[in-house]
Amino acid sequence: MLISDLKLLLRFQTASLYEEVSSTTMRSVGGAPEILSGGGYVMANDQYLIGDGANGGGYNIGISDTFTLGFWLYPVNPGMATDPSSGDAVSISMPVISLNEIGSSEVAAVEITENTTVDGENNLTISFDGGSYSASSEDYAPLVWHYFWVVYDGATFSIYVDGVQHTLQNPSGSLPSSINGTRLDMYINHSLTGYAYNVAKNYGYISDIFLMDLVNNLAVDMQKVINDGVKYLVDDTYTDIDIEKSSIYFNDPDTIIVTSSIDDMSYVYVGRNDGKILRGSPLFWETRRSFSENGEVDLLGLSADNNGDTWSIVDGFLELKNINVRL
Repeated sequence: MLISDLKLLLRFQTASLYEEVSSTTMRSVGGAPEILSGGGYVMANDQYLIGDGANGGGYNIGISDTFTLGFWLYPVNPGMATDPSSGDAVSISMPVISLNEIGSSEVAAVEITENTTVDGENNLTISFDGGSYSASSEDYAPLVWHYFWVVYDGATFSIYVDGVQHTLQNPSGSLPSSINGTRLDMYINHSLTGYAYNVAKNYGYISDIFLMDLVNNLAVDMQKVINDGVKYLVDDTYTDIDIEKSSIYFNDPDTIIVTSSIDDMSYVYVGRNDGKILRGSPLFWETRRSFSENGEVDLLGLSADNNGDTWSIVDGFLELKNINVRL
């Protein structure tokens, strides 16, 4: 990761809505913002955020034919809308992020929206150049954290969800070879073209938004940002000391046994029987990987008869008791 290529960073750690690259704050329109404990902006039906940089001059983004955009999103699904003319059920579109040219009230260089589906899942749509081209991700489950990573190189663009590349769905139009991204305003949870029976505000959570003017689709970098947070992007000392195969999420060629673990609400530290102590999984990743589904419990081969003696689910997390976990 090249820190000098970072053009925008919003961690949403406090209600100041501080954008770290420009050293300015976003403005909340329609009410005071709510920030989650541990970070994350709670989108609301009665408000949206606007970032227009210092003195209203927009963010000095400087992207044209390359960018990498990443963010955490906790999606919601309000169901389907009813077409007032036909009575048919139609998807509800919800705004997430819009990067708009300075002085333009409607034309977005890049716009990201969420869409509901009839089976209760969501998908993410990316539009370029005022909607001249758009395509969507595959469907994903709401009510759990997901990490999104979008890469554009002037000829193609890709959507990764939780580190896995999705096959683009419903492509429409022609992908522009470049976009006017010199100076842009940024909106969160706001549709500049207005609202309708099937266009509504978003009320999910979003955090750790970053934008870089380079192309990066390396799986190792996605995994490090997902597990270590955006600290990996902005702290060169942290980047330099990060060693592959030292964290929980990397495969170990040997069978080892976990003997102890400590969760300090920032990292999980795991002691192994070979003397190593591993660190990994920040809070957002733990939240996304909750074991609240019976199928996930069954996947680990845990017997329902031993529930309470060897395992239990506490606040959506799987808690193991008196058993060894082999990695």
